[in-house]
Amino acid sequence: MQQVPKKSAQDFSTAVPYFTSDGLVLLGLEGVEKYIRRIRRALERRDFAAKQRAMERVQQVVQHLLVTLGDNLPSPHLRRLDSLYRYLLLKLAHVNLFNDIQEIEECDPIISDLRLEWSAIFHPSERNDLRRLSQVDFARFLLG
Repeated sequence: MQQVPKKSAQDFSTAVPYFTSDGLVLLGLEGVEKYIRRIRRALERRDFAAKQRAMERVQQVVQHLLVTLGDNLPSPHLRRLDSLYRYLLLKLAHVNLFNDIQEIEECDPIISDLRLEWSAIFHPSERNDLRRLSQVDFARFLLG
């Protein structure tokens, strides 16, 4: 049997490009999108057990991304990310309660806004179209 040398976390952070902070966030958002696709398919097939498993996982990932927001982020970005993650959790809760496929479709713009916000943080020199961020209507969802 061949011995595989052990590597430290530092070895991985320099060897694998997506082990940076922005890469981990994007990896988390890709996981969220993957579970949302699973939820959508489960709802279409009326497979509520599969929907529940995917729902639990996606909520765990989003909650983890929310609680690991760093205090070292600029305040406007921190508030915006916090609001977007919480809004996404509310949408997911609505989908979970009512098995509403229409609501699961409305998660896509929230994830896009999260990507744009993170992009503005990690790549401030690039021109980001932050006008799209106003597309998410928090008040409409909270009021009903």
